[in-house]
Amino acid sequence: MNKITLDTFIQKYNLGGNVNSVKWESDGSTLSTRFISPDKSLLGQLTLAKQTLPEFEVGVYDTPLLSKMLGTLADKVDFTLTEVDNTPVAFHLTDSVISADYVLAATGVIPDVPELKNEPEYKTLVNIDSQFINSFIRGKGALADVETFAITPVDGGLEFTIGYSDINSNRISIKVQSGAVSLTEPVVFNANLFKEVLNANKECSKATLQISDKGLAHIEFNVDDFNVKYWLVSQQV
Repeated sequence: MNKITLDTFIQKYNLGGNVNSVKWESDGSTLSTRFISPDKSLLGQLTLAKQTLPEFEVGVYDTPLLSKMLGTLADKVDFTLTEVDNTPVAFHLTDSVISADYVLAATGVIPDVPELKNEPEYKTLVNIDSQFINSFIRGKGALADVETFAITPVDGGLEFTIGYSDINSNRISIKVQSGAVSLTEPVVFNANLFKEVLNANKECSKATLQISDKGLAHIEFNVDDFNVKYWLVSQQV
């Protein structure tokens, strides 16, 4: 298995260290996971297709440690399971020189990810491209201490405001054209998590952000053999 592929899989759910404990599932050809942020403001679902892997359902409790161990290996990695009494207990990762054994956790200690029920209709749509992704990442980097951003309807589309407030504040606003806007009021989301979502998927040249007036946003990225979906829950300011 290509190490870069496995590391990319990790980055798309780990989100800069915001989601560390997940279940990994493999049916032999597809690796997948579902995840939730500790504050429950983000849910996600990730799949990596066209792989050759053992079948398993395991707990990865400390993703940053796994990522560091993976970083010690060469680009081509053999990925196998160590089992005791037919129960997976470790990932065994090897290249031509180095081997690494990552101890797996019981799936019962991994946070449960709820099924998204009664998903609302998304009537506000906006296309996300590389220019927007880079602009938002740079804007959030400039306002590192700001924790939220607002999506506000404006003439011709939407405005994404990092540092939005009813009072005078440091803020950076990015206007995006859209012909499908039903929002009438600003909706506020976690800026740190959205920045990490964009950063983990910046190789994607286009995607569609869907926003419900019920306070839920959804975005899906498809790149190569990866498919990842994120749901963001609005926040009170």
